[in-house]
Amino acid sequence: MSQKIKIAFFEVDYEEKEYLKKKLKGFSLKFFKDPISKQEVSKIEDIDVLSVFIYSVIDGDILSGLKNLKMISTRSTGFDHIDLDACKKRGVEVTNVPFYGENTVAEHTFALILSLSRNIHKAYMRTIRSDFSLEGLTGFDLKGKTIGVIGAGHIGLHVIKIAKGFGMDVLTHNLEEEPFLAEVLGFRYVALDELLGNSDIISLHLPHNKHTHHIINKD
Repeated sequence: MSQKIKIAFFEVDYEEKEYLKKKLKGFSLKFFKDPISKQEVSKIEDIDVLSVFIYSVIDGDILSGLKNLKMISTRSTGFDHIDLDACKKRGVEVTNVPFYGENTVAEHTFALILSLSRNIHKAYMRTIRSDFSLEGLTGFDLKGKTIGVIGAGHIGLHVIKIAKGFGMDVLTHNLEEEPFLAEVLGFRYVALDELLGNSDIISLHLPHNKHTHHIINKD
């Protein structure tokens, strides 16, 4: 009988653990509630696959203790918590979940925008103090305003669709442009400086890397 593939899961709650145990009956599984750290490496040094979420930082130090590691699977869209160069040198494959939560994040984006545009949090804080005055709570309509979406991937495109539903004009900056999508959804691709100079609201939907670090700065 062939040896079972060994998988270690980090940042897993009880419900996830039970689900994974049910779905991966043919594998040898280890579960950890907290993010991975150097201290846990000795407990999993013989694993074949490592599965993490966004708070587990996988760098050269972690990889050096996992001699049999063949694959890292992050249960997230973002993968900036994983040192891809170090993984490549070790021959470790890295996978992510590219379509994870695109509508969920986009809806939350607009929950935050509306909270600001309508002063919802300020109004809430007043009402819990039994202060029902309206002074200083006048917000602004989103209709007719321009939103700049930096990063038009799966999440960014959902943000654009919601923005159009509010009657907003949309400017977008993305490395790759898809003119057909822009025409269908009714937005414009522009240079970053033009977006920054002409947007009432800016929303970022980018991975964090050396190219996007401090893309919004004091200037």
